[in-house]
Amino acid sequence: MVSTVVSEQLFRLSALPRSLGARMTKLDAATEGGSLLLAQERDLIGALEDAEICIDLPRAVAEAAAIQAVAESLGRTDVALWAEITKLDALARSDGTRDAVARGTGVLAWATEQGDARLASRCHALLGMMNIIAGLSGAGAEHATIAVTLLDGTERPRLRAKLLTRQAVGLFAAGLPGHGFDVSRRAMLLAEDLDDLELMAQLASNAYHAAMDELMQDEADSWVATIDRVIEAAPELEAGLSDVLIRSHVAAGRPEDALVVLDRYGMDATPASQPELRASRKLLLAQIHLGLGNLDLALESLDEAQELIELHELEDIGASVLEERATLAAAQGDFQRAYELHRTFHGAARRRWIEARRSEVDHRFAEQNVTEAILRAEEAEAAVAVDPLTRIPNRRWVEDSLPDIINSWQVDGGPAGALAILDLDHFKLVNDRYGHAAGDDVLVAVATCLQECRGVRHVARIGGEEFLLVLDRDADQQGVVLQVLDTLRELRWPHIHLGLCLTASIGIARCTPGTQTAGLLREADRNLYRAKREGRDRAVGPW
Repeated sequence: MVSTVVSEQLFRLSALPRSLGARMTKLDAATEGGSLLLAQERDLIGALEDAEICIDLPRAVAEAAAIQAVAESLGRTDVALWAEITKLDALARSDGTRDAVARGTGVLAWATEQGDARLASRCHALLGMMNIIAGLSGAGAEHATIAVTLLDGTERPRLRAKLLTRQAVGLFAAGLPGHGFDVSRRAMLLAEDLDDLELMAQLASNAYHAAMDELMQDEADSWVATIDRVIEAAPELEAGLSDVLIRSHVAAGRPEDALVVLDRYGMDATPASQPELRASRKLLLAQIHLGLGNLDLALESLDEAQELIELHELEDIGASVLEERATLAAAQGDFQRAYELHRTFHGAARRRWIEARRSEVDHRFAEQNVTEAILRAEEAEAAVAVDPLTRIPNRRWVEDSLPDIINSWQVDGGPAGALAILDLDHFKLVNDRYGHAAGDDVLVAVATCLQECRGVRHVARIGGEEFLLVLDRDADQQGVVLQVLDTLRELRWPHIHLGLCLTASIGIARCTPGTQTAGLLREADRNLYRAKREGRDRAVGPW
């Protein structure tokens, strides 16, 4: 029978969008309460992963908000914050939001403290985008680079492609086109594997504009070829690529052809287009009118672009509008104003250049900043592999490092390596009788004790009260684990209870030629459960 608490959680699901609510309520009514909650959490995360790659931004905002509310009711602060960041990210790309930077910074601090790399990655992605939009290109490139580096491979390929796309934009904005093109090509490979023509179009469009900004015609031509392939495969996407077609006509001195394309597709080629896209289209329209000699219409388009720039703080496009205003003033014969606008434009460009670097340590150049960002991200990634309670390596470290250790055992011909999985016996009783704070004290003390045991090379916490031990190859491995058991039996806890004594069960696996990590862990796990079945407080291994 479903508990009252679970019933309340199911009731809250009725507030979710229909598709999401259906996904989460398709659960067996006979499931016990705890299992049902776990199933809900699993579905909640799956729904959130859907929302963060949803291209329908209003829908993404609505679903992320609903998921945030349910996650809060389930006590999943991490998922609730993840949903909030997803909502802010979608809002920033549609209507804009002034709270995104402050909130993203606050959530990032929480994620860093908790060692939550998944959430930290999403925060950095949001902050990267907001800094890029604000014209702080160095900081934008840094955040976007860290966001990609913190991904752990469990994310959906489409999300990785999305964050790579954002990183490329940041690198382009920071004046690093070579790096930007490299990242764009990596994202393009993912987009091709996903057969995602819309993402391919977005990547090619971004890269084309960057190449044109840098006067790299050959590079621009290569991305136009990609765009041509996309349009051939999906003609309906041509509208979304009209800015590329328009710019290519303008650059070639064909404003009439550019106007034909613009008239065909309008100013907003896609629903809920991003503010920077709308401002860029207004700028292109001004350039077209200027080329046709329609100076009043050119000024009108520049004014409309300026309204979007001020509303959404689009500093990069703002500088381009200033430059175009100077060109327009010269075409009107007002050379004094043209001169003043050019000075303002170059001053704005200079300020943006300084601001982009002021956010970095020691005012280093953007390329050095990105290199440092990658190094800092690697340091952050290493910190994620540490258990925040016991300060010893965690399951992430096991996943990343244990295969290398086992591979070294296989290739160097030395004594057979061995590992052990240790589980504290009846640990739940410690939490139940003395409280979770006492349980945490026990785990910290046990972790310290295991690290000090002779013959134990590495210790990692891989579960609540479960630890992985990597044993020295030249030690008496059976003797080492028996000594570990003796040491744990001798620990005393007067600050918790004078009568508290701990024992453990241990399963050992020895590496043999051809053994893989998964097989070794399975063998140790099987031996651990043999030790428990045989009465606990013992070690079972291949001897």
